[in-house]
Amino acid sequence: MATGLSLSSTSNLSSGQKILVANAKKAFEPAQPDPDLIDVARIPQGHKQWDILTYARLSDATALTEGVDLADVQQLVTASLSITPAEHGIIVTLSKRLIRRQGDANVVATSGTMVANSLRRRQAKDVVALYDGFSKSVVGASNAMDITHFRGSVAYLLTDNDSGYGPAPLPLHAALHIEQISDIILDISDPGTAAGSRPAGFGDDLLQRWWRGNDRLYGISVFHSGVIERDSSSDSKGAIFNKEALVMVMANEAEATEQPDHSARVIEYGIFQEWGEGERADPHGVEVYSDTTATV
Repeated sequence: MATGLSLSSTSNLSSGQKILVANAKKAFEPAQPDPDLIDVARIPQGHKQWDILTYARLSDATALTEGVDLADVQQLVTASLSITPAEHGIIVTLSKRLIRRQGDANVVATSGTMVANSLRRRQAKDVVALYDGFSKSVVGASNAMDITHFRGSVAYLLTDNDSGYGPAPLPLHAALHIEQISDIILDISDPGTAAGSRPAGFGDDLLQRWWRGNDRLYGISVFHSGVIERDSSSDSKGAIFNKEALVMVMANEAEATEQPDHSARVIEYGIFQEWGEGERADPHGVEVYSDTTATV
């Protein structure tokens, strides 16, 4: 089951709700990996928001001289992050006539899959919106991404650029628009370019299989995110980051409801869940902002 959407026990639900919940646990629409690539936290029951203190690194230890007091006394420097989840939900109205014609289990099961896709898509888009917040950005509007941008982003993340955080812990992930991935493939597969010599392990097999979300480049997992959209200038914003850079905070398990409307002869099935998201370690992510003009 995907990280973002979890559902409570079905022991107290009606048969229709149980079918809805069971099918909401099935596979989601493809190309929505973003919520699974970041950290997930849960708010303790009775709390309205999630609060965490982050601690800046201390400077390096000092070499000591025998008989000389240590004068370099350091203080802990903290910063706080607070995230207040918001409620999200979707209701599907099914007519009793449709249920009779299609079969109770069939139509409710289909609805369960569709509402799960809807919630998951919303979570994925909320995560993608955070990519724009990373201070470090590569490529730039109207420019095509290439292997040099990818390699440079990884090198940046693995370098000690910030005294408060240090290098990003492995593993790293890349969530990119399909056209950004296409530009990388075209760049490294063209022997006429400077980048035309392929990295070790990146051969014809990968080019033949295209990119299915489980491939690696320079040791980094590369995912196609289908919810990264183009802006009005046909540019898109993906990102390369580690899990701790971003966090999604869940306030509750997804809750299923069922409400019949006898006069309208319909039944409303709904699923609701509270979550919020935020940036936790800015130096551990790089925004990839580049041209993603459609090629067809």
